[in-house]
Amino acid sequence: MQIQLQQGHADQAVWKLNTNGNFSISSAWNIIRETRSKTKINTNTWQKFIPFKCSFLLWRAFRSKLPTNEKLSRFGIEPSNYYCCYSPGSDTIEHTFNTGEFAKKVWKYFAISLGIATEYLPLRNMVMRWWSATYNNEAHKLILQSTPIFICWNLWKNRCAIKFGGKKTSMARVKYKVILDTFKLLKTAFPYISWPMEWNGICNLIEKCSHDIKVTAVQWIKPPFKWVKLNTDGSAILGNKGAGGVLRTCTGEMIFAFSAPLGEGTNIQAEIEAAIFGLTWCAQLNYNNVILEVDSQLIIDYILNNNTAPWSAVVQLQQLQQIASHFTNFKCNHTLREANYVADSLAKYSHQITSPQVHFSIQQIPRLAATYLNQDIIGMASFRRRKLKRIKEPP
Repeated sequence: MQIQLQQGHADQAVWKLNTNGNFSISSAWNIIRETRSKTKINTNTWQKFIPFKCSFLLWRAFRSKLPTNEKLSRFGIEPSNYYCCYSPGSDTIEHTFNTGEFAKKVWKYFAISLGIATEYLPLRNMVMRWWSATYNNEAHKLILQSTPIFICWNLWKNRCAIKFGGKKTSMARVKYKVILDTFKLLKTAFPYISWPMEWNGICNLIEKCSHDIKVTAVQWIKPPFKWVKLNTDGSAILGNKGAGGVLRTCTGEMIFAFSAPLGEGTNIQAEIEAAIFGLTWCAQLNYNNVILEVDSQLIIDYILNNNTAPWSAVVQLQQLQQIASHFTNFKCNHTLREANYVADSLAKYSHQITSPQVHFSIQQIPRLAATYLNQDIIGMASFRRRKLKRIKEPP
């Protein structure tokens, strides 16, 4: 193991389980506790806008923790007869929620409009079929996740109303309650859309909704007169890191470009070492007015000491700050990835080579990087497209 010694700096204990190197009880607890792997069925059972009581009921149903006649009889209790269906059956969890004729008709009514298959499956598999269905937007995803929960909740309420409230079973009441719960959920999550109070109308509207797309024109900005701009980027693929960058004049002409494999490490280490590599060459070529531009806001915050760097990158960050202090004028800026395509392509190219390459002519750099470089020289913009969480109602 190679240990990097820092002269003039006191030794400091590092807690490796936290990125900031500081000890915390929560990280220590994570070592000793036994954790279960996350499952889709547990994750989807608990949703932000769905009432806790509905999710809790489904959670209990999946684990056979509901007081049906089948369960009560195991304790020597003779429960009263109960009929929730047009065709009576045993009072089991599967019968109440899935296999009974009443439950089957309810599931079929809501599944058909959303294109969900209706053939029989056990309750857990039936719900997973809904949760695994393809969705068009966030509202569509929400209704696929919530409807099975609301169906089970209202089937259970119907069962209890018959057994304990003396009411008659009502298909229309259960359907209406599921639709009402879904309507309230959609109005809470997406209040700016006019949702209908009718199931087919809700399904038709949801499938036609689409996400707002924010399109932003982004272009590389040339440095001021007598300044040079260094764009760098790091790349980490399967634990192997690489660096790429390009130094340009105020007219956009390339001074040098580089690609360098850096061995094993993280993406943050790659970003910092890419900047170190580029700034070292700037210092060797005696440039004094340098702008460092990267597409990682984290790196900018680390350089400006606005944020605490991970302990694994502290040494490299100190080296970067030391190099930057030697320039007469130094600035560091954040840019969007679409304005950093040259450095990005050079960083990715570093995974195809075995030793660092420094180029001083555009003819020497990879073709893709040269294409992006020429686009930057003439001021051609790239377009940044972002799908917003907000959905828009169809015209």
